[in-house]
Amino acid sequence: MLQAFDYFDVIKKPMDFARIRNKTNRFEYNTADEMLADIRLIFSNCFTYNKPSTVVAVAGGELERYFERRVHELNLDSQSGNGTKSSSLTNGRKRKRTTL
Repeated sequence: MLQAFDYFDVIKKPMDFARIRNKTNRFEYNTADEMLADIRLIFSNCFTYNKPSTVVAVAGGELERYFERRVHELNLDSQSGNGTKSSSLTNGRKRKRTTL
C-alpha cells in the first residue's frame, strides 16, 4: 500500500473509482459529463500529487490517454461537439438498477 500521509494536504477535492462506482449505483450522476468530470478529476489529482517521472504518474498518463481516446471514439464528451452535456445518462429511458 502506498504511504501518502500528506495527500489531503495537497489534494483538496479527492476522487477515486470506488466513489464513482458508488455515485453511479446511487444514480447521483444526471449527465455523462458529470461522471466524466469526476474521472478527469482522478487524473488531475494523480498528476498534482505525483511527480511526472514516478510509475504512478506514468501509468496515470497512459490510462488518461486511453480514456480520452475512448471518450472521443464513443462521442461521449460535450467538448467533442456531439456530446451529452444536456442529455440524461439514460436518454429518457427508465433507469435500471445495476451495480458495478
